[in-house]
Amino acid sequence: MAAHRGTGHSHRAESAGDGGAATARAGAAPESTQEQEPALAGRLHRPGWRDPRLLVGIMIVLVSVAAVVALVAAQDRTVAVYAAGEDLDVGAAVDADDLRVEQVHLANAAEHYVTVEDGLDDDLQVLAAVDAGELLPQRAVGEADPQGRQAVILEVDHTLSSAVASGRSVDVWATYQSASQSEGQARADQVVTAATVASVSEDSSAFGSQQRTSVEVLIDPEDMAAVLEARGEAQIAVVPVGADPEGQL
Repeated sequence: MAAHRGTGHSHRAESAGDGGAATARAGAAPESTQEQEPALAGRLHRPGWRDPRLLVGIMIVLVSVAAVVALVAAQDRTVAVYAAGEDLDVGAAVDADDLRVEQVHLANAAEHYVTVEDGLDDDLQVLAAVDAGELLPQRAVGEADPQGRQAVILEVDHTLSSAVASGRSVDVWATYQSASQSEGQARADQVVTAATVASVSEDSSAFGSQQRTSVEVLIDPEDMAAVLEARGEAQIAVVPVGADPEGQL
């Protein structure tokens, strides 16, 4: 009986020993987990404002936004420029009522056109023809004709060539008839060479049966006397420079 009890005590001691070991192992596991948690927390912490990666990311976003804004602003940059509201003829006075304002993209070409910022000087004249709708070039306007030419209006009965238009160069011819001469003996003289056409207009009679064309040309002052004489005494023809006036005189 004593031996049996001894054996029982031995089993209980072993069981107690096993339980203690198991308890020791169970207690050891939380210690290992607690050691790993600080290292994991160090890797997963939320970046602060001083984190270089965050600062670089913010800089990239700001640079991208600034580039987009600059591109949109450059594409939307327009200049207010004067444009011809109607055909502007050489020698005509520049009137703001004959112009309109256009908002256009000119980049570096704005200096070649008359802008609203530049304004319109007094006594400006049209030096080169400008068609309706075209932007007004700086070279097309000035205080006076740089060549000192004068304008004169000539009335012609013949059909004008399509080359006779505002800004083009023409020759002016005159045919003189004498009461004692037959029509075949009429004398034709070239009055002006290479005059500049300022404007062309056509007028019909009250009944529309007869059409007369008026051509305003710019001529040198020394040619004015001959032109005025021819206008009062001869039949006038206006032809493109170098063209044969035969059939129009």
